Amino acid sequence: GVFSVACAGGLRADCFLPAARQALGGESCFSVSLSGLQGGHSGAEIDKGRGNANLLMGRVLYAVGARTPLRLVSVAGGLKDNAIPRESRAVIAVDDAAAAQAAIAGMDAALRHEYAAADPDVSVRVDAAQPQQPPMDEVSTQRAVCMLCCLPNGIQAMSRDIPGLVQTSLNLGILTTDADTVQASFCVRSSVSTQKEMLVVRLRCLMAQLGGTVAVSGDYPAWEYRKDSPLRERMVAVFREQYGRDPKVEAIHAGVECGLFAGKLPGLDCVSFGPDLTEIHTCRERMHIASVQRVWRYTLEVLRRCK
Repeated sequence: GVFSVACAGGLRADCFLPAARQALGGESCFSVSLSGLQGGHSGAEIDKGRGNANLLMGRVLYAVGARTPLRLVSVAGGLKDNAIPRESRAVIAVDDAAAAQAAIAGMDAALRHEYAAADPDVSVRVDAAQPQQPPMDEVSTQRAVCMLCCLPNGIQAMSRDIPGLVQTSLNLGILTTDADTVQASFCVRSSVSTQKEMLVVRLRCLMAQLGGTVAVSGDYPAWEYRKDSPLRERMVAVFREQYGRDPKVEAIHAGVECGLFAGKLPGLDCVSFGPDLTEIHTCRERMHIASVQRVWRYTLEVLRRCK
């Protein structure tokens, strides 16, 4: 019962931060795991107030570094740039093990309080670890923690034309570390192309100050709403006849294929719809089987009337 008639444009922005390593001795090494978040689709759920595990890990690392000298070995979280990450893990070396554990326990309590409504199962756990490589040096560690604390994330602007619609956002979906680089990968979305470009500029400015770079790929256009759409009117009429109610006609803060088609075929009249999907881009994603038959019957009638 939902027809999508407009969508945001988007792109992927990969931030690369160089990291130098320095062998040390005598430090305590720990694995810090942040988990229990709900995650979700970075377009459909970006307005739900859910935590981003990678950004929250930045706060945990900063809290540890404020209590004891810290060296970062690695940090990683998330699997897709367009999914809000549910988990993140860091391996660290510290001078004062007790101070580090106290800082992590404090952040665990703070995040449980902050996200009691949106992510009630969030937790931060610390375990002993045996690093597979030397930790980063002091400067590289400070830059990596600064990057995770300062990178923009989440809703940046709401639409003034469509109440309740997110206009511009970005999501730090993937965080990885290799021998000499920390990489943060974003899904950037906006229904206004200049705001999408503005977010890339913000990322470039920050990364330049930290000695890093940004690469952009997969840029796709927004799908603008058509006030005059004979197809939409026909589809609404068929839906009303079959279901006895009006469908919900909306714009979506995500990318759908109609945006690409409309970008290549000026004047194209199109509507996006389908069976019922819930919790997309999470490990709980599912399609409701009964809705597939209903959509098939509805589609056949729409096609018949388009002859």
